[in-house]
Amino acid sequence: MTLLRILCLHGYRQNGNMFREKTGSLRKVLKKHVAEFVYIDAPHILPVQDNIIEDDTNASASNRTNERGWWFSAADLTYDPLATTSCDRGFDESLEYVIKYINEQEVPFDGLLAFSQGAAFAVLLLARLSTMKYPFRFVILVASFRSGQEQHQSMYNNLQIDLPNLHVIGINDRVIPCLMSETLANECFKNAEILRHDGGHFVPTSSEAKSSYIQFLDRFL
Repeated sequence: MTLLRILCLHGYRQNGNMFREKTGSLRKVLKKHVAEFVYIDAPHILPVQDNIIEDDTNASASNRTNERGWWFSAADLTYDPLATTSCDRGFDESLEYVIKYINEQEVPFDGLLAFSQGAAFAVLLLARLSTMKYPFRFVILVASFRSGQEQHQSMYNNLQIDLPNLHVIGINDRVIPCLMSETLANECFKNAEILRHDGGHFVPTSSEAKSSYIQFLDRFL
């Protein structure tokens, strides 16, 4: 049995190491399924700010020096997942960076795990790759949503991602309203599988969530 290799995309105001720490419990749960979780950093470092909308609500001042994002929704290098704007500064660079990273792998990835802004970015990445063979066998999206940037909207037109998919949605998520995640799952994916949990903006590892992850990944071993 060959274990899985998964690319992991962090949320806004996180980085690869922070996301790795936040998913420690998940990695323990899936150690019999996953050989390697590969965490990469978004290419854009964020300026430190006092008033922020952030994916990691427990971030301390000491680890805010290397916070990153996949793109910005405003010219002042900030991001608001609920805003509709014409600014997507940094998006094309992130897209080029991730596609290049995937193509350079000697051992291909089996899956994609992404959180919040990283999950929204993952959908747009898959939309860009939809005309060719996907470089993944499955995708797991946590707190995903549809981008509010005007220039991204055409990428959602008639989008039906035909890839096994699991959407993890927190009913009490105060950063990404659960309806945003559910709408994205049902409108943009074929045969969307949805795991709802009672918590907020994080990757759950309750016994119910563990069972869902394992049941989902069993089919790829």
